[in-house]
Amino acid sequence: MKLAIILAMLAGVAVAFQTSFNAGAQRLIGPYALIAVSGLTTGMVGLALTLLLSKPEFTGRAVGYALASGVLGAVIVGSIAVAASDGGVARALSLVIGTQLVFGLVLDRLGLFGGGADLSLLKLAGVLLIMAGGVLVVRY
Repeated sequence: MKLAIILAMLAGVAVAFQTSFNAGAQRLIGPYALIAVSGLTTGMVGLALTLLLSKPEFTGRAVGYALASGVLGAVIVGSIAVAASDGGVARALSLVIGTQLVFGLVLDRLGLFGGGADLSLLKLAGVLLIMAGGVLVVRY
């Protein structure tokens, strides 16, 4: 469990830096070239790690999920880059995080993709408080 917490926090730091890099790159080369270069880099790193560390089974379902993830990744990188470039990193990320939490709760509650975490009033209150903080970041 401690490793999961550390990795989640590392991801948070990486997202903040990546958003800043993406916003700068988007201003210089545009969102489409950014998506292409970023996606190519992600793919190369992922392929290298796969060849070095694992031997995955490529089933039809797994490949379909991976392709859908790649398309969503392009939307994520491009959208966040444009939003951060126009409104700042903190504003963009507050909107992204709030939206992620709401849809994460819905997906977990519906049990899609292996989820199924319980939805409690405290969990819902936590998400609402984070969203309220996001509103303050966006407005002020």
